[in-house]
Amino acid sequence: MSANVTSDEVPVTGIPDNERIKRLKQHFSQEFGCEPLFFVRVPGRVNLIGEHIDYCGYPVLPMALEQDILIAAATLNKPELHVRNINNKYVNYNTEIKSCENIDIVADPNGKPFWYNYVLCGVKGALEFLGDKITNGLQLCVDGIVPPASGLSSSSALVSAACLALLYAQNVPLSKTEIASLCAKCERYIGTQGGGMDQAIAFLAEKNCAQYITWQPLKATPVALPENAAFVVAHSLAEANKAATNYYNRRVIECRLAAKIIATCAGAVTDKKIITFSQVQNKLDNTLEEMVNLVHKYLPKDIYTKEEVCDILNVNAEELEQLFFTPNTKHLTEFKLKQRALHVYEEAKRVEDFRKHCSLSASNGSGLNGVNGNGAIVSDNGDCDEIIRVLGELMSSSHESLKNLYECSHENLDRLVSLSKEMNIHSRLTGAGWGGCIIALCPKEKVAKYIDMLIDKFYVKHCNIDIIKAASYVFATTPNHGAEIYVEK
Repeated sequence: MSANVTSDEVPVTGIPDNERIKRLKQHFSQEFGCEPLFFVRVPGRVNLIGEHIDYCGYPVLPMALEQDILIAAATLNKPELHVRNINNKYVNYNTEIKSCENIDIVADPNGKPFWYNYVLCGVKGALEFLGDKITNGLQLCVDGIVPPASGLSSSSALVSAACLALLYAQNVPLSKTEIASLCAKCERYIGTQGGGMDQAIAFLAEKNCAQYITWQPLKATPVALPENAAFVVAHSLAEANKAATNYYNRRVIECRLAAKIIATCAGAVTDKKIITFSQVQNKLDNTLEEMVNLVHKYLPKDIYTKEEVCDILNVNAEELEQLFFTPNTKHLTEFKLKQRALHVYEEAKRVEDFRKHCSLSASNGSGLNGVNGNGAIVSDNGDCDEIIRVLGELMSSSHESLKNLYECSHENLDRLVSLSKEMNIHSRLTGAGWGGCIIALCPKEKVAKYIDMLIDKFYVKHCNIDIIKAASYVFATTPNHGAEIYVEK
């Protein structure tokens, strides 16, 4: 294992001297009878805007959280994986890792993934990338402080951390973009058809700014946030495990079908290849607003049956399933294509507007357009509070679309959003939805009062949560940097 890395690789630094590291190190030693050789840290993330559009080919605007997954690791001289968790509610797991093929990722009897399945996803993907040629097995001990099933990317961070640990143990140098792309593929072993946002921000994040992430090729552009803006995350107390249901994959399939129908009706393609909304837009050379018009033109119905989709695309049911469906969506017979398409195109426009207004909120001191110290786009000073209001309204519009068009909200999320509006604070669900968290944008001077209000009105009075425990479900956060590896210097 080498600490010589380029600036485009995951940084390798000395081991921090803090209590969390000491506790994890001690637990590792108790479990394995030896000291860890290195640590891997991968942050969770919160998406400011751009929900459910990464897998449609559109840019997103997330930031990394201070909360993270931390793994202590040591190598083994045999092809085995030993996994432990500092939280004793998570069971131990051992397996051989001789090849990618012999790693089976099986859910529990209720169809919910075991916690270590996410570790297996990362290891399996790394093994496939390495062609099953590894020199070391791994002992891993995990400490996660990203709330699980919260829409803050705890599962993706765990997948990414496990993949990074195995690659580092084999002395395999990869750029941040390469490993982000690899980790996005890894998570598909769990059964979800994600778009890559979680992994991209995990590796490409920079401190004190969000990232405007684009695809093909993967690229992250720092975006300066308004100076007086604060972000607050609040958990709805409804768990959001996208791998435990077909809700997420159903939306992916509906987007694929809608994109294909628009492309077919508009004469953009003649083959049967799966296509994304962004590819359709590019082929037609249309604006996002023009694509919204095409949705109304070519997808006028609220519900489409599988038979209707087959007729429009001139394929039979078997061909349709082979081209578009995942194993847990083949039973679907009805689809809301118009609603999903409208959300994606309108949300993509909101991302562009959000980024544009962020650029108006910062200044490089010269009165001219330029970049700040992180390379983030900035321009003339704007009214900071007005910018925050405009950005907030975009977030509110995003939530309404996710609730009504994408249908991935939850009554608790909606209640949190409604309570926020009572204080003139805008918010939206973040993550896949169906539970998890909201992200709220407010001026810094309102943060304490806002958090107190949510604790009182939502957690204590509505959910009957003890006030001390309630405080752990809501927190202010600032943009953090991406993944790191810690070694003894």
